[in-house]
Amino acid sequence: MKASSIRNIIKNWKHPYFVRNALLYKFLSILYRKNNGFFIFNEPWDNLIILDACRYDFFEEQFNKQKIGGNLEKKISRGCHTISFLSENFNKDKYNDIVYITANPHVDLLLKDKFYKIVSVWKDGWDEKEKTVLPETVYEYSLDAIAKYPKKKKIIHFMQPHYPYIGYNIRDNSTEMFRNAVLSSKKMIFKRKFRDNLFSWFNLDIYAMIERKEHYRIYKKNLEIVLPYVNKLLNNLAGKTIVTADHGESLGEFLHFLIPIRFYGHKERLRTPILIQIPWLTSFSDHKDNNVIIEREKIIRSIESISNQLSERSKKQ
Repeated sequence: MKASSIRNIIKNWKHPYFVRNALLYKFLSILYRKNNGFFIFNEPWDNLIILDACRYDFFEEQFNKQKIGGNLEKKISRGCHTISFLSENFNKDKYNDIVYITANPHVDLLLKDKFYKIVSVWKDGWDEKEKTVLPETVYEYSLDAIAKYPKKKKIIHFMQPHYPYIGYNIRDNSTEMFRNAVLSSKKMIFKRKFRDNLFSWFNLDIYAMIERKEHYRIYKKNLEIVLPYVNKLLNNLAGKTIVTADHGESLGEFLHFLIPIRFYGHKERLRTPILIQIPWLTSFSDHKDNNVIIEREKIIRSIESISNQLSERSKKQ
């Protein structure tokens, strides 16, 4: 165990669940140390759509319910957290053939200057009301990138179904804190309220704010919110497009069949089955159409219209 981990245990010795979790994390990191995950470059693709923290079982349910086109498989991710997913899959010095459109700041933080272009939607497309990046915003930025860089591969990284959950005023501000920390290049320190109990381990406080059944419902709803924009992109992306996830999400599953403690969230090196099982949906488009140009023109006209309205109001005042 690292010296810093030992110091943290000593510092927080008054919080027994902190100590328990630290020791348990070390044990489980060893137990789940084997990584037989799938590298995203193991097979060719033209476009990759990533749904952050999207479980395979929830995606499969929606795939059948919404009759999404394509071939769906279950894959094992190289990561159980965005950090490990990115570091495991992008280990080359440069990817000059890829434009990465992202709602997740981890991409800029860990992979700066690795791609032909990183479109950082999380910077300018942040929604103050929902404290996240809305899927429609990622969609609009993606259309713009598709039109600007037609010969480049695209990776489009949505935030959903990852919290903060759209339409619900349930948040611990950790996502906003992380965004601000990356913007300011400062280290972020999470302050926990130690809401864990004997049979539950909540990786962040937000997981303790919601009952398990309610968490399932809200998580599912946010997956339903993002999928229509995924479908729209599939109609605008040429070639072979993969819809996948960086990792899954634990919503109260047991850490191990011999450990009666339910885990909520996701954590580096904690490769429990539910956190590494991800969807791998393959979709093909044999031709390029002008949908993307039409969509982009609609967006531009909409922005110009709003700008003109604001200008007129300013003149009247």
